[in-house]
Amino acid sequence: LWLDHEPSVDEVIGELRKVDLSRSREVVFCGYGEPTERFDDVMECTRRIKEEFGKPVRLDTNGLGNLINGRDIVPEMEGVIDSVSISLNAPNPEEYVEVSHPIFGEAAYPAILDFIRECRERISGVTVSVVGGSISQESEDECARIAQDMNVRFRVR
Repeated sequence: LWLDHEPSVDEVIGELRKVDLSRSREVVFCGYGEPTERFDDVMECTRRIKEEFGKPVRLDTNGLGNLINGRDIVPEMEGVIDSVSISLNAPNPEEYVEVSHPIFGEAAYPAILDFIRECRERISGVTVSVVGGSISQESEDECARIAQDMNVRFRVR
């Protein structure tokens, strides 16, 4: 997917109208950048997707949307976003910085954990994930324990 410009909300909805969504379980915002970089547009698209297509919407995110947007975005997601998948990627701040290179440094990791906790309270489907093979098995197992302790699903992708 290579775009020559960032599509507007109307362009995104227009492209979805060209696709047969009848066999799709959900619409997912993910990949090729962090969706919460355009949080307001994602939310407007989501509202329109639900109105026009009646499909649930999942947000796949790095969990840094609150830092990116300079505000707590989770309350805005409640009742709009149906499920969220959050890339945990490491069991501690130091390893997270090594693996993910966040612009927020070590402050990113506690922000992700807070984001997970808040999503768990407000959104019914919360999954945390790691990229298989990107961290040690021990770290992957620790991430699974973190997910279990937070009472959210865990997935290796």
